[in-house]
Amino acid sequence: MHVVIGLMVAAIAVAIAAKRVRIPYNVALVGGGLIISVGGLLPGVPPLSPEVVFIVCLPALLFEGGITADIGNVRANAVPIAVLSSLGVVLAIGATGAALHGLLNLGWGPALLLGAILSVTDTVSILYAFRRAPVPQRLSGIMQGESLFNDGTALVAYAAIAAVVAGGQTPSLVMLTGKVLAASIMGAVIGLVLALVGSFIIRRTEDPLAEIMATTALAFSSFVLAEQFHFSGAIAAVTAGLAVGVTLRRAVSPQSQVAIHTFWEYAAFGVNTFLFLSVGLTTRPEVLLSYLPETGIAFACVLVGRAVAIYIPFLLLRWLRPAASIPLRWQHVFLIGNIKGALSIGLVLGLPANTPSRELLVAVAFGVTFFSLVGQGLLLSKALRRMGLIEEDPVALHVAEHQGRLIASRAAHHELEDLHEQGLVPRAAYEHLRSDYQVNIARAERELRRLNEQHLAQGARSLIAVRRRLIDAERTALQGARRNGLIPDAMAEEMLARLDQRTLELEHALHGTEGREKDGGRKSA
Repeated sequence: MHVVIGLMVAAIAVAIAAKRVRIPYNVALVGGGLIISVGGLLPGVPPLSPEVVFIVCLPALLFEGGITADIGNVRANAVPIAVLSSLGVVLAIGATGAALHGLLNLGWGPALLLGAILSVTDTVSILYAFRRAPVPQRLSGIMQGESLFNDGTALVAYAAIAAVVAGGQTPSLVMLTGKVLAASIMGAVIGLVLALVGSFIIRRTEDPLAEIMATTALAFSSFVLAEQFHFSGAIAAVTAGLAVGVTLRRAVSPQSQVAIHTFWEYAAFGVNTFLFLSVGLTTRPEVLLSYLPETGIAFACVLVGRAVAIYIPFLLLRWLRPAASIPLRWQHVFLIGNIKGALSIGLVLGLPANTPSRELLVAVAFGVTFFSLVGQGLLLSKALRRMGLIEEDPVALHVAEHQGRLIASRAAHHELEDLHEQGLVPRAAYEHLRSDYQVNIARAERELRRLNEQHLAQGARSLIAVRRRLIDAERTALQGARRNGLIPDAMAEEMLARLDQRTLELEHALHGTEGREKDGGRKSA
């Protein structure tokens, strides 16, 4: 128990530190885990278990990614997402394996096996980065969609190659492609069927806690059932999440929607924290140093394999379906953003003891994952900014600046009033300072009013933000009144449900405002 508490305290400390130094939370967790491991600050931490990664963490993360995904965005970009997560994965494994075979003198079986392990994109890091980065909506949608389905096809390929290598044979590209396609399609079918059953139950439950339990059962049952039949459990979980997400938005009460999304957001945060800390805790610096040359070569091989898996499919798309192609500059982002994570480590740790070159595979996989998480995780936002893909809103920056000045001036004005009432400021100084702050407050208010009147979308966003804060204040007051017995439970539930309805309406209005503003910006460009 002390280990769990220690990890939670460490995660909180790392989160605070990451916000102070402005580095991604996942990178900070990996670094914090490594410091804890090297310093022996938390003895007794068990090693990262592949079973925990596959049976607990992976279904939860993929289902959460599916249930919170924008299904319209996924549907609009279905062609590039499907090509990248099928043909792209096969090409990545083949090209990476060929490079590892030639440069590290690995046999074809172990080389392709390591290629499959390192072709898995860390879904967590991609979702974390692109849900917060103001990049073009289509680029973000394709990146997120590809990261969700990439795991499923890569895991199928890994299982097929591992089975062949264990039998002492050499994998063939035809066999690999066939298994990937069959397992992916059947995994999607299983996820969709279970999602239809789960949606039927959820629509008739009308109890947020029971609905949360139903989605939890759906997430794990879809994964386990698909794996039981040797299909893709990852794609089953993603498909189930996408399908049940549609049901939530169309046929479930606002109170249940808020409760379910809040639960899965917290669940994903907790799993992410555990995984990233575990990567740092499990990594051994002495192993990294002893296999540093091999790790550097493997990292280069992974980049080469990813480049083949990105540029060739998009070139084919440009020839065969020009409407689905994307700009070359965007394609570079898929290469830079190909971050590895805990799933790669779970896969390599799950290799049988008699796997050829297992020690080298484990060391290289750990090294590539560590340097990818830290290096690419730190460089991703800078690379997006350098390529001009970060869409900063100058109006929003001006509004934020004047809001900051208004908040600071009003706080200083209130402090000045208190000091004057206590007799600590002479009358002449008080009048002079008071006049200065009143001018600053009036100027900031005037600029904010002008910006909101000239830019209606920004004004709408500001008003929506204020309304959301006021609704939060109403919800807090109602919950306190119910706890104190001032309002009957039935009445409180009814009033809280109305607040949840207003919250969802504001969310839809906010997304609609942002979408119209982006469309307007594209048309004007």
